[in-house]
Amino acid sequence: MKADLREELDLLNRDVDEMIRLCQCATDSGVWTRQEAQRHAARLESLRTKLNADFQKLTGSDERANASWISA
Repeated sequence: MKADLREELDLLNRDVDEMIRLCQCATDSGVWTRQEAQRHAARLESLRTKLNADFQKLTGSDERANASWISA
């Protein structure tokens, strides 16, 4: 399960990188202003940070639960 979650998180991180590049392309093509693209990119980075933190918390609590189960 942990490996599957890690794999999905890696895919998500790559997708966020791609969306940020698309924001930059939208700026270059004149679809968005630089400020609009930066705002969207910052929001994507914020979401990525939260998801990565949630994953770390989840895997950390699972590891602590496994350690306490093994030591009991």
